[in-house]
Amino acid sequence: MLNPAALQLAAELGGTLLRTEGGTLLLVERLRAHGLPQVLVLGRDAADLSAPLEAAARAQSRGLDLNLLALLPLPGCDLTAALAANQRRIGALVAALDAGLPWLSDQPMLVRRLPGRAFRTAPVPLPKAPMGPLEKAELKLLLTDWGSDRRKRIFRRPEWQEVPTLDGCGFEVDLWPGVPMPEGALLRVSPLELPCATPLTDVLRGALRGATGAPVPFLPLPADPAPLHALRLLTAEIAAFRGPVAAWEGALAGLAALPAPAHFCGRC
Repeated sequence: MLNPAALQLAAELGGTLLRTEGGTLLLVERLRAHGLPQVLVLGRDAADLSAPLEAAARAQSRGLDLNLLALLPLPGCDLTAALAANQRRIGALVAALDAGLPWLSDQPMLVRRLPGRAFRTAPVPLPKAPMGPLEKAELKLLLTDWGSDRRKRIFRRPEWQEVPTLDGCGFEVDLWPGVPMPEGALLRVSPLELPCATPLTDVLRGALRGATGAPVPFLPLPADPAPLHALRLLTAEIAAFRGPVAAWEGALAGLAALPAPAHFCGRC
């Protein structure tokens, strides 16, 4: 039986509940015409979808030839399994964007790297995560209220955290791209490095810069990359993106102009 809260949320957003063995997804569509290029936006909660849905409605009313699909995994959903089960229902995408990742210090940015998670029965020292001089300088400029020790602890050499297990307890740590797996450790979530010089990122960076008037650096972000890994089932063109409605309008207009893959969907 479906949770009444899920039914109410679907009614409020005008969406459809997609149920599979992997759990339930809420799909909200802003379709202009069948067969047009499609962009998917993933939210971690309903508030993440408000700006892209409003932007899509505005842009489509002005004649933008683009369809928007917004997805929200409901509690208990295995996103990878649910996306695999609904891949044809979702169809071909120009890009898939994760709108649920935060900005650092609430300032516009695009994500360069996200850490995975590693598990070990006992902690061991980790080497520093690699970071270029420009990235270091931009983080220092952005996170003015962070001390050097805090930046190093989060971005360079994270601390092991004790976690419960069936056998008692163990330890997990953020594992940044470029850091070798500790001997005897189990990789729970793979680190993720996103390309920074692609037509997709050019569109997103330009949209943020145009809407906010602020510099838009590419920076590492200490957040969960698992949803972006899951979105790769749908398209290789993935990115983390958030911003005001004006930024979403610019992003959608730019994405509509990118080459779209060959169309397919569950309606065909």
